[in-house]
Amino acid sequence: MIKSIKEVIAEKDLLFILAKRDITVRYKQTVLGILWAVIRPVATMFVFIFAFKQIPALSSTNKYPFQLILFSGILVWNYFANSFQAVSNSLLVNSNLISKVYFPRLIIAFSSIAVSLLDLLIGLVVYLILCFYFQYPITFNFVYFPLVIIIISFFSIGLGLILGSFSIKYRDILQIIPIVVQYGFFVSPVVFTIDSLLNKSWFIYYLILNPIVGLIEISRYILLEGYKSINLLQFLITLTSAFLCFIIGITIFNKRENSFVDHL
Repeated sequence: MIKSIKEVIAEKDLLFILAKRDITVRYKQTVLGILWAVIRPVATMFVFIFAFKQIPALSSTNKYPFQLILFSGILVWNYFANSFQAVSNSLLVNSNLISKVYFPRLIIAFSSIAVSLLDLLIGLVVYLILCFYFQYPITFNFVYFPLVIIIISFFSIGLGLILGSFSIKYRDILQIIPIVVQYGFFVSPVVFTIDSLLNKSWFIYYLILNPIVGLIEISRYILLEGYKSINLLQFLITLTSAFLCFIIGITIFNKRENSFVDHL
């Protein structure tokens, strides 16, 4: 695994070239271009605000504006979901490169999250604008947000590599990926908080099986002043699960890499 990561770092120029290509292709020949990175999360936020405005338990979160609770969850979830899907599909999308040119294949997975990362950065600007509108303070904890993004990136890449590595041979897995994203949205605290779940006996298993739960809540702790989130032990469990997924993903990828060309 360490050797694979070193190869990616050594070929960082190629990594940036592929990342730039993906960003260019994503917004090429679109009228609104990069504004879609603003429209998508904002539209999602308004849809759920409209849907939940009659439900006091959801539309009211004590001292926190519901819009900030909702948008912070959407922001993190969109980054994870888009990165996961991009990594899962990256090997097939770049099959022409894999079958014709030799280079560290892992670079494809790492470069594929570039578009999602750009969307996230633009979404953060929108979040800051919302904070200004609601006169909500930005805390010093905001400087730790990049660390959470790195953890989410590793988790997304790991999970994407697991499914992506098998999808080369078993194309049915391509049908599973949208299902994971669709149902994962509803079993993760995107449009709700975990206050009522913290004392549940099964909550620890919830964190282990779905690390994005802890990562969304830690993100809210960073973005929202005084927000009650998971404790240190629960965060360490989330961190362990995320990096374990990354290690498993890299391991599976390395074991199956030599057979990719045979099935493309």
